[in-house]
Amino acid sequence: MKTSRNGGAGFTLIELLVVIAIIAILAGLLIPVLARAKDKARATVCQSNLRQLSMAAMMYDGDHGTYPIGWPLAEWLTAPTPPIWYRQLQPYVGKSQKVAGQGIFVCPGSLQRKEQKSGAALVAGGFWGYLAYAQNAFINNGSKTTGTRQVADPVETVLYGDTDGWDACLYPDGANGANVCYRHSGGNEKSAETDRGVASGGRRTKFRANLAFADGHVELRRAAPRRLFTLERD
Repeated sequence: MKTSRNGGAGFTLIELLVVIAIIAILAGLLIPVLARAKDKARATVCQSNLRQLSMAAMMYDGDHGTYPIGWPLAEWLTAPTPPIWYRQLQPYVGKSQKVAGQGIFVCPGSLQRKEQKSGAALVAGGFWGYLAYAQNAFINNGSKTTGTRQVADPVETVLYGDTDGWDACLYPDGANGANVCYRHSGGNEKSAETDRGVASGGRRTKFRANLAFADGHVELRRAAPRRLFTLERD
């Protein structure tokens, strides 16, 4: 430290560089911690969303005797409001069936480029902007016959899970169209097995997906094998 002309103390160049280096080191340590905390917060909100969706599906089953429709038959799509799960569950979360997705149907970590334009800002909402989850493809995919009575293993049967928002139905790892999205714990939209090419960044080595099960619980998992999708005990 040296004395300036006005009698005050000042810092030498070396001292300033040391202070800047210390700040840079602290920032380097804190930024990853903050990023992990933000990712964990998003995963927690996602778990809450999926828990509410699974509860809504159970209430729907109580009223109709089946789960909502995963994907309608072609003739059903011509209806003014096509019967599909992310519409059919809306009355059970306080909204009209005319609304497609949005709200708890969107994972806050489902960041993709708005309108799929290069250079556009990343926003939550999945590929279509209103959906970031999908319903088990083994449940009412082109039918409306499956309900809780057909699920022999509710603890190990997926109802809903993280996706990039492209599909209404959820497909297991390794299957044609496998689309469980491992966006949490460091992943992103490219962590899905079927990459739509709409998110920035490469696939990470550490990632998790939230899955909601037929008994109402939600898990953060590293894999989604076929046995979690089938209704029988396996």
